[in-house]
Amino acid sequence: MKDIFNRTTNSIIVSSIIAGILGIVMLIYPNISIKTIGLIAAIYIIINGLVLIVLDIKAARYYIPFDGMLPGILSLVLGVILLSKPNILSTLFTIAIGVWIVLASINSLKIAIALRHEDAPWLLLLLFGIIDLILGIIVVINPFEASLSIVVFTGIMLIIHAIIDIVDMIIIKRDAKKITKIIENSLKEI
Repeated sequence: MKDIFNRTTNSIIVSSIIAGILGIVMLIYPNISIKTIGLIAAIYIIINGLVLIVLDIKAARYYIPFDGMLPGILSLVLGVILLSKPNILSTLFTIAIGVWIVLASINSLKIAIALRHEDAPWLLLLLFGIIDLILGIIVVINPFEASLSIVVFTGIMLIIHAIIDIVDMIIIKRDAKKITKIIENSLKEI
């Protein structure tokens, strides 16, 4: 039991170190990170398209009603486009986030205006709605810079997560005897 426990904690520590390194890379080189994500997505979409086409051809041999040809061809085309311009994916994703923020802010503004005659903090809602609207418009107008910010933020979160995981595993390894005894006792009760 202790051996399994040690291997598990060691695996989590190694995984956390890799996540931390990935976070550092995302923080230092956000442009490369965006391109890498776009390339990985492109390769996945191309493979998915090929699989759909092959499945469609095989299904036709056995008269199975499977329509994978058109989605497969569309996936191949989209994958090739993403492969040639990997930043497109992150830009489209960021624009979608910007549009979502704008729509949510308009809803907040409507609620604030509806509450203006009530005993409610409508001015605060109005202020937050205006700030949200401005941020959403900035993201839509300048999606590449916004996507870089998202990558940097994700990198910071990965580094923090990795540090927390490593510290957790060190603490757990330090108290491994107690924890394995607790697990063994709970297993005996079952």
